[in-house]
Formats: sequence, C-alpha cells, structure tokens
Amino acid sequence: NWFVREFKRFVKRRKIAEKRKVNFNEKLIVILPALLLLLTFSGCTNNANTETTEQSEQTSDITTETIETQFEWQKDTPENHNISSSIFTSLHNQFDNTEIQACVTVRDDYIIDEYYKDSYDASSIFSLYSCSKSITSALVGIAIDKGLIESTDVLISEYFPEIEANGSDYQKQITIWHLLTHTSGIDMSDDANWNEWIASDHWVQYILDRPVTSEPGTVFNYSTGNSHLLCAILQEATGMSVYEFGQKYLFEPLGMESVQCNTDPQGITDGGNGFQMNVYDMLKIGRLYLNKGNWQGEQIVSSDWIEASTSIQFIRDSGSADYGYQWWFRQFEGHSAYFAQGHFGQFIFVVPVFNLIIAFTSHNTGRTSMYWQFVNAIVANCGS
Repeated sequence: NWFVREFKRFVKRRKIAEKRKVNFNEKLIVILPALLLLLTFSGCTNNANTETTEQSEQTSDITTETIETQFEWQKDTPENHNISSSIFTSLHNQFDNTEIQACVTVRDDYIIDEYYKDSYDASSIFSLYSCSKSITSALVGIAIDKGLIESTDVLISEYFPEIEANGSDYQKQITIWHLLTHTSGIDMSDDANWNEWIASDHWVQYILDRPVTSEPGTVFNYSTGNSHLLCAILQEATGMSVYEFGQKYLFEPLGMESVQCNTDPQGITDGGNGFQMNVYDMLKIGRLYLNKGNWQGEQIVSSDWIEASTSIQFIRDSGSADYGYQWWFRQFEGHSAYFAQGHFGQFIFVVPVFNLIIAFTSHNTGRTSMYWQFVNAIVANCGS
C-alpha cells in the first residue's frame, strides 16, 4: 500500500514538473531513493515510511506554492501611470514606417503600451543577437554569487591552461573583467572576423589563436569573441552549459518559458549572440535589473552585481554610449539609463528614475539613432 501511495505521488509530481518545464531529473531524485529502499529492503520500518511521506508532501507543497505565485504581466492605461496615450499613438504611426517588429513599454510594473507588426504578437520568438551578452553577464554574476567563479579579477588562463603554457605576455594578463568590458586586447571584431569565426570548427580555439595587440584594460574593442569565452568559462566553472545554468538559476525562477539558444560546434552555448525569446521575457530581464536582482522576494542576482553591471566600467572615446558589464549606458532627456542592444535593432531599455522598461525587436538595417529618438520621446512624456 505504501508503494502504491508513493508511486501515485510520484506520478502527480511528474505531471506538475512537466507543466512547469522543470528539470524532471530533480524531481526523480526526491522519490527514487525511497523506491529503491522499498524494493531492496522489504522490512523498512513505519517510521522511515512516514518520514519519506512527509518529505514528499513538503516538496509537493513547495511546487504548488511556486506555481501559484508565478509572475504574470498586468496591463493598464498609460494615463494611470502619468503618461499620455497620445505619445504612443504618435510612435505607432512612426513605427509603421520602420522595420520595428514589436515594442512593449512597462511602467510601474504594468504594460502600458504594446505595438506589433502584422504576423507578430506577444508569443512570437525573436532572435536577440547581442542582447544575449547582457543575459550572459547576469549568469556570470550568478556564478560569482554562488562561489563557482571567484571574482572578475580571475585570469582566464585558469580556464584555458594553454595560455599559461604558450600565451603572450598580454594574453596572460586577460581577466574575466576584461572579457566583460570588451577590453581584452584580443585582435578580433565582429566586422572583420565574423564570417570566418562562425565558419570555423572550433570557436573557442579560433579566439585563443588570435593575437593580443593591446594591453588588457586599455582599449575598447567590441567583439562577440569576448562573450563566447565567458560562456566557455561558465561551462567549465558550473559543469553545465550556459543555457542549462540559465534555466536552473534565471529563466525558470523568472517564469521565462520561451527561451531558446544556439550553440557552437563543441556544444558551448552561444551566449554572445544566440539567445531567442519572446518580448515579454525580454521585459522580465529588464524588470529583474530594475529591481536590483530581486524577483518576487527572491534575490536572483546580487544587487552588487546589478550595480556594477549597469555602471560605467569603461568610458569609450567614440560613440554615444559607454559600457558596463555587457550592458550599455547613456542618458535620455538628461536621465541615466542602461540597455541591452542587439544587431538589427533589438533592445531592452531601463530608465530607473521612471520605473520604465522598453523592449524593441526589429530587423532594422539602418542607423540606430531612431531608437534614441523614440526612447527620448517616451521619457520626455513621463510625469514624475
């Protein structure tokens, strides 16, 4: 009878786990030892059975509670959040003449405006391109918070021992901080090396084989290669792919069910360019950062990491934005903001002073300056 009762509990929990897309192996671990003990030792005591039953009920209660408190976006009118809907009517008319696919605006934790081109909606999956870098940065922060990586000052040669054996003096100086800020000095850029790199048989080795032409920490040189080395380091440090680590510690806790990601030929997650998700899940990343890494009372990423990531780490000598830890930083209408940016016009903007998050997806082949104008227009119409 005990076996039948526990097996029914097991099946019930499995259905719940599948519904939430939780790793089933974690659920199996809870019950499998008890089942094996029953089959192997038929003389188990009633006390042991009672203890196992109580543990199973506790696990079930936790699962049910998590489902009941899962966050969902709520919607409201712009006027209820001190901004006129007329600005969005004007912007929608402008969006119609661009390659913007979707734009969703959140203020005070409410979706106050949505725009979608025909054939797109809130469930559409979009390629984030380099917005992926900002997500990978969050996962680096989580790994450091958990002690899986010591700090941003760790030399990357600890994870790539061939550097210590054969690398140049500059290469031996590269730290995780240099990868996060694109100041590694590696002579590689997305403009010059992209096609050759992604066509190579071994992405990590291609990057490590590139010369280091400037002292680490002195020159900003934006390259997805830096971000891909972070992914390789994360995989080595955590024993999981970046995608798997993200599922466990970021995507599932936030209820981000749409997330997908590509890999390189060795199976390393393409966290510099390859994440895909719907626009509501993009906004959840912005919400997490706006709330200093806290999600529904749980600290997903430390507030210290959020602060460091969204503060200027390196002042560039050109362009309209500076850089943090795989996040960009600039001002809109005189107010500080940070944002994730991807090729073809993918953006997650966060303007803390107004509790404002704006996500764009696009296939824009023109200049990015129009996005600055759009965000400026929204910020300018935000009442206090």
